[in-house]
Order: sequence, then C-alpha cells, then structure tokens
Amino acid sequence: MTVGASDHALQLRGVWLRLGHEVILRGVDLDIPHGEGVTLLGENGAGKTTLLRLLASSLRPTRGEGRVMGFDLRDSRSVRDFVHLMPVDAGLYPDLTCTENLDFALRMHGHSAEVAGALRRVGLSQAAGRRARFLSAGMRKRLALARALLLGRPVTLVDEPFANLDAPGRSLALEVLGELRAQGVTLVVAAHEPALSQQVAPRTLTLASGQLAGA
Repeated sequence: MTVGASDHALQLRGVWLRLGHEVILRGVDLDIPHGEGVTLLGENGAGKTTLLRLLASSLRPTRGEGRVMGFDLRDSRSVRDFVHLMPVDAGLYPDLTCTENLDFALRMHGHSAEVAGALRRVGLSQAAGRRARFLSAGMRKRLALARALLLGRPVTLVDEPFANLDAPGRSLALEVLGELRAQGVTLVVAAHEPALSQQVAPRTLTLASGQLAGA
C-alpha cells in the first residue's frame, strides 16, 4: 500500500531500520489519525525510542516509506516543523536557565508565548533563573513538559513522560498531556506505565522483535 496524503498524521509502510549490524524495526506498518493518542509499549531495548526518533525524522528508514502530516518522512526540514520530540532525558540545554530554554525553543519554532506562565503551570516559577544543569531530574522533566505545552506541535512524541517524577509530578504530566490532546495534538507516548499513559493515549501498540502489534 502506497503512503499518500490522507486524514492520518503518521503513516509508515514496510519500514525497516538497521543501526550498524542490528535490525531495530522489521517491516513496520503504522496509521495514526490526526488527534489520536497512542501508547507505545515494549520491553527495554524493544526499539520504542528508536521508533519515536524515526517519526521525528531524526533517523531515516533503511527501507520502506512514511509520511508525517502528509510530508515524506525523509523530508526532515518539513517534518520538523510539525513534530516535537520530548526525549526521556528532557533534551534541555544545560547552560541555559529554565526561562532561556523555553525562550530559545519558542524562537527556534517562530513562536511567542508567555514563558512565565508556563513555568508557573509546571511549578517552576522559583527556578526560572536556574541553569538546567542544576535542576533535579524531576524538575528537568517538568521543564520539558512546559516546553511541549508551549510549542503545541501538531504531532508530539513523548518518551517516558512519567520517569523521575513523584506522584504530584505524574499527575502534572497527565494534565499537560491531556491539555495537548484537547488541543487536537496527535500524541504518541512511549511508557512503562500503561495505566497512566492510556488515560491520555488510549490506543495501545506494542513493539516486540522489531514489529508493531495492537489495536
């Protein structure tokens, strides 16, 4: 089946991905409509992070084809205008403050928004001037959630959003991800906490042996 423009935000057909001598993805097919929330499950090393990076056009398929918001997956410049990837390590600039990290992300995407309000939303107002390298792991995750909310990319890919968060932090993550879904964002969440992630991303796919299975 040929991938073409459709009502799907994400599509893959027969995608294989080899990194070095290891085959990570094996003939993966995927269809995710606009605005859907998907939980991606799989054991450690199954390739969940790799699949997210591929959907964000950070990696190119070895074989097969794909489209993101109607653009060829290999057209990374166009794809990145529509996709935000929130990595498990938060992907922050360690020498920038919380405010500077958010300001920089907004400038990179040509956006303007109230950064102070976003920091307040995630409980980081008192840390606004602190460099990211001096934040705890949980605080870095909160800052990454604020960035995802500010950017509001049509496709948001989130790797382990509940890692390094206490109970209030996990509740905050659910609220932020739920707000993104309410805005019509297509959300793909790779997580080891299906009971949590399925609250905002109810469709479940499982990655095992390089292949996707699920509803």
